[in-house]
Amino acid sequence: MMGFAEHDFVRGAACYQRFLGDENFSPNLCIGKISVAPFYAVKIIPGDIATYHGLVTDERTRVLDVQRKPIPGLFAVGNDAASVFGGSYPGAGATLGPAMTFGYICGKSFAEKRTAD
Repeated sequence: MMGFAEHDFVRGAACYQRFLGDENFSPNLCIGKISVAPFYAVKIIPGDIATYHGLVTDERTRVLDVQRKPIPGLFAVGNDAASVFGGSYPGAGATLGPAMTFGYICGKSFAEKRTAD
């Protein structure tokens, strides 16, 4: 087992982490030196497991524009659509029911449009 300094955040302590590490890095295959510019940053807003933001849709799964009017031909369901939980995520699997329900509604909308054409 490799020794770890406090600044290593215990990265590489588990076999699984070392399996995913870079064998060319030493002494810790899970941490490499960041030294070559350019450097970039990304704002990260953490959420639990799945998404809680997404495209705003109506009850028929049509994506809405900034005036809250449907965008013709654009639909969203599942993790691509805004959460039915209003910006929160109650727990693992919570997106499955809405994804199945709104997927069904979306498919039904397509089927109805196809038979009308």
